[in-house]
Amino acid sequence: MLEAGRGDGILYLLSPDGVSLERVPFIRHGSRTRAPLLFIHGIEFATPEETLTDLVLPMLDALGPERTSERDVYVFVWNSLLTNRVKINEVLNVSRLKQLWFAVTELPRCRTYLMDVERRAREAAQCLLPFALEWNAENRVGPTVITHSMGSLVWAETLKLLYESSTLFSKPGVWWSLQPAISRRAFQAGGEYHVIPKIYTGRDAAKAMVWYSRLDYILSTIYLVSKRGFALGQRGCPEASIPQKDVTAWVKEAHGMQYLQSKWGHFFERVKPILAAEADALGI
Repeated sequence: MLEAGRGDGILYLLSPDGVSLERVPFIRHGSRTRAPLLFIHGIEFATPEETLTDLVLPMLDALGPERTSERDVYVFVWNSLLTNRVKINEVLNVSRLKQLWFAVTELPRCRTYLMDVERRAREAAQCLLPFALEWNAENRVGPTVITHSMGSLVWAETLKLLYESSTLFSKPGVWWSLQPAISRRAFQAGGEYHVIPKIYTGRDAAKAMVWYSRLDYILSTIYLVSKRGFALGQRGCPEASIPQKDVTAWVKEAHGMQYLQSKWGHFFERVKPILAAEADALGI
């Protein structure tokens, strides 16, 4: 159970029947027989069950069993709630005028909310680090990682910690970052995670891809107002230091938090026509 306010994180393994999650206290050295596929959710995923239902299973369904049935599917769950879920649900079911009033009164506070979630994401990376070190110890090949929103910050921080400890994967694997809620300048020279292109560019079995949507509702409102700058998941990297794709034509306003889909669309339904082709290109 995650403790409110702390940057905790728990790793789960998807059951063979694909319907439940089992907590993984540690990974025994030499026990891995199948390639790992790791999911890391973003902001506003309240429980492991919600993460499974709203992120993991729709993505696995879109990818198809031929790409995932021979993998161990891991799900990293961290303390990602931005604010009170009851308050958000109330706002979604009121008039446009009351929603506007909420925006006027609450958005100025969003900077505080977002900074706290970012703190928890970085602290959660410390919880994921031991598992990354164990995957590295197995044969120095990284997992295939699919991150959404601020889940990308969790993995970027984990890679930064690995890089600083000089225990980086010799074959980093694949990282597919869906609408990352991190600075669009984070991966370029001088950015907080400038090491990422070094890890995923020009190295054996290393591939990375960032998807961004210019109309993303969450990133173009809460993130933009809070951070006073564009997110990588809304505008892409200005120097194109990592491969990226503008998916605005498919995604439009949707961000992927499925309880918001009645307002801004179902993320996975919109991108399903292009997911398989991207997965093939990345070797998933």
